[in-house]
Amino acid sequence: MTLTSKEKIIKAAIKIFAAKGYDGTSMDEIARAARLTKPMIYYHFKNKKDLYLYLLESHSERFYNRLQDILTAPRGHLQILSMLIDFYNESFRTNAEMLQLYQRETVGNGRLLEQLTEKHFSKIQEQLAAFFRDGARAGAFRSSLNYDLCALTLPAILMFHFSQKKVIQQLSKTAAAKIFTTEAIHSHIMSLFTAQSEGSGECCPE
Repeated sequence: MTLTSKEKIIKAAIKIFAAKGYDGTSMDEIARAARLTKPMIYYHFKNKKDLYLYLLESHSERFYNRLQDILTAPRGHLQILSMLIDFYNESFRTNAEMLQLYQRETVGNGRLLEQLTEKHFSKIQEQLAAFFRDGARAGAFRSSLNYDLCALTLPAILMFHFSQKKVIQQLSKTAAAKIFTTEAIHSHIMSLFTAQSEGSGECCPE
């Protein structure tokens, strides 16, 4: 499949921004990686910040829209939770460089962190918290849940699992390797929130 010039720019920019961060990346590097001239980049994007913002904004928008599709699916809460876990798994696995880029933005002193949080992260947080609240009321999830914390817990566990591969590899040397599989993580997350685990120790207590 032949990529358009804009697609080549996006692909190259994600790779370099993820590896070097915003300040460490130059438009010259992106042009060389995309095998295009710098004027061609400026044809599509006003400047480096415009390109960087486009990457984060477009990915966040696609992620949020897909999340909404899952949360509003005509399924039970447990089925939706399973779908959410699979969705996060797939997103982190297939967009490793974007995950790294987001981590640079959120862990460091990201220049767009406030904007991304206000426009995207806060909406995701609110939607997930509402999902856990509704599920608890329906009896699918534990009544002791703190919904806001659970909205953070779900992506945090999966993000660590997929972004800290070296740590996971080292831990697997001293613990049963099978507990770090995607299947084991999926099963564990389901057990953390479900009503069946009531009384087995609080997750996200009020």
